[in-house]
Amino acid sequence: MIKIEQRYLYIPKIGQKGDCWRACLASIIECDIDCFPDPNVVTDWPTLYTETLITLEKLRYKYESLPVALFHENGYCVAIGKSPRSKRKRITHAVVWNNGIVHDPHPDKTGLWDITRFEVLTKINA
Repeated sequence: MIKIEQRYLYIPKIGQKGDCWRACLASIIECDIDCFPDPNVVTDWPTLYTETLITLEKLRYKYESLPVALFHENGYCVAIGKSPRSKRKRITHAVVWNNGIVHDPHPDKTGLWDITRFEVLTKINA
């Protein structure tokens, strides 16, 4: 795992979307953040999600999203939850997790209010 910082912060006033999720994926896989689709270029969530899964497959990784209750610790993964920067707890944020937060790609490093799911990446052997 290498720590890759997110390139864009969520700034709704100018229509900018944050890219913490792709920073976390790139951190775990140890690849350039630009390997993954940019949420400010691919603007709708279904397309961004699909293109990200295609990228993971090309990089030979299996992706699985698990609710907290079904998660069993197994190395680095992405933890998804609500950002402490959101006063009404509506902004979703992603961090790298391994028995706790090991990397928050946001500059203020405040982590998560809660965790709603874990996203597990498993290397597919050739």
